[in-house]
Amino acid sequence: MSAIVIKEYKELLRQKNEIEQTLPSLPEGYISTKTIKEKQYYYLQNRVDGKITSKYLKENEVDTIKEQVERCKKYKAELPKIEVRLKELEQAAKLIDKSIARHLTLLKLSCGMDSLSNVQKERSASFANALNAIEGVYASKTTQQNIDKWKVGDESFISIFQSTLNMYGFMAEV
Repeated sequence: MSAIVIKEYKELLRQKNEIEQTLPSLPEGYISTKTIKEKQYYYLQNRVDGKITSKYLKENEVDTIKEQVERCKKYKAELPKIEVRLKELEQAAKLIDKSIARHLTLLKLSCGMDSLSNVQKERSASFANALNAIEGVYASKTTQQNIDKWKVGDESFISIFQSTLNMYGFMAEV
């Protein structure tokens, strides 16, 4: 049972992350057509601060923009459903077993770390290094190499966390 909950939760987090990273690059609004002297002109229109804005579209971009607008609408409709299901799974995990709930929290936080921009990842790593220097506890060479891989997206945060815990003798089931 717990494996099923964890698997679904991971998949939903992946979907949520993908949608949240894609949405800012997608156009919002609708495509309108205006006919002038028997020639059709296309515009991407949307509301900004209560006013309708229009952007002229070249005929060869209309299909691509139309697909992107539809994908934007689909993602905006899916995102709340995903968030509701994530909360349902979190509530169920609390009732079933506290360790599953902790596991889901770890997955959620790790996914948040993975969704940071490269600049934010660099800042996070620099901040962590500064704190470690203050405490006198430095990351091992292996951990530092893994963090460098994470910063460029070649390694997931959860895998670094797990391998670091294992290196120090702790078992982490992730």
